[in-house]
Amino acid sequence: MSPPRVLILSEIPTPYRLPLYERLAARPDLDVQIVFCAAAEPDRPWQLDEQLARVPHRVLPGIAPRIRTRTNTFVYEINPSVVRILARGRWDALVIGGYAVFAEQAAIAYARLRRIPYLLHSESHLGKPRAALLRAAKRAVLPHVVGGATAGLAVGSAAARYLAAYGIPPERIRIVPNTIDVAGFSARAEAARGQDGRVRHERGLPDGYVLFAGRLVEAKGVPELIQARRLLGRQAPALVVAGEGPLAAELEGEPGVHMLGFQDENRLIELYALADATVVPSRVEPWGVVVNEALACGSPVIASDAVGAVEDLIVDGVNGRVFPAGVASALADALAAPLPSGDPSRGRIQSWTYEYAEEQFLEALRLVMPGRLPT
Repeated sequence: MSPPRVLILSEIPTPYRLPLYERLAARPDLDVQIVFCAAAEPDRPWQLDEQLARVPHRVLPGIAPRIRTRTNTFVYEINPSVVRILARGRWDALVIGGYAVFAEQAAIAYARLRRIPYLLHSESHLGKPRAALLRAAKRAVLPHVVGGATAGLAVGSAAARYLAAYGIPPERIRIVPNTIDVAGFSARAEAARGQDGRVRHERGLPDGYVLFAGRLVEAKGVPELIQARRLLGRQAPALVVAGEGPLAAELEGEPGVHMLGFQDENRLIELYALADATVVPSRVEPWGVVVNEALACGSPVIASDAVGAVEDLIVDGVNGRVFPAGVASALADALAAPLPSGDPSRGRIQSWTYEYAEEQFLEALRLVMPGRLPT
């Protein structure tokens, strides 16, 4: 019997999914085809050429109208050629990374029409603030879209509850996490700590600091971070900022703030390794891979409860602090409190690996294609 043919459809390549796709594509018991709707999106300055070269894939041609809001840019990719790929593929299962753009919507419709099992890979969670009209629309539509899936792949516990709320039975949901090379990050961070003095001197880093790594936009909680430091006054810790965005100018004028701009992975690992803590104050954050990265590097994390990764990876007071999103005074209290240990063994990060993600992915496929994959 030939290996089952599985189409993985995702909006864009991301650094935290590509290693999983590489592992799956290398398996002899699967015939995996990986398709992206676009090569990149705005505000995602990832350099992925080396990773992409290791993953068999195709990027669909198409157009990508953009809808800009005050806090974000939504891109609606339109890729008509996905219809031909769906019709000619003789797929045994589809793994679809959402339902927000044309190709995903076409794939869901095709799977339902042809009675092909489809699995939704979701980051969404119920804690994200949404307008009343949007919530009503989701309640009307998503039970048919999400509930029609044969199984769900959730990036964490909050995403699993989201899929269950819209109709996928909990026993048919598996956690396939957004993650990183945990062992690799840990080893490189340990090497950076071994050269503490040199790294601080070359990078111009203060003796102690809190790190913010991400886009400088309102959704990432930058206004609350500025306000929290103002509330602390002279007691505010030095802040190192690795990122770019429209709020950069507001941060540049703040005392004790060191602006580094966008940093590649190697430089980020050095920053995590030497930081007293990493702060993730997002107002909206479906997951937040920065949490994985910081914890793997031995940095405790101060994060808002809007960050999807918090529930699975942060134990309040053990390897980080959790505060209510959007509340600057609570963030100030968390910054001023004694910091917990950054020991990667304290918490779940050591088991939140690509090996675990691959096992869970295969388990979900076995649910929808019984007998087609070895156990």
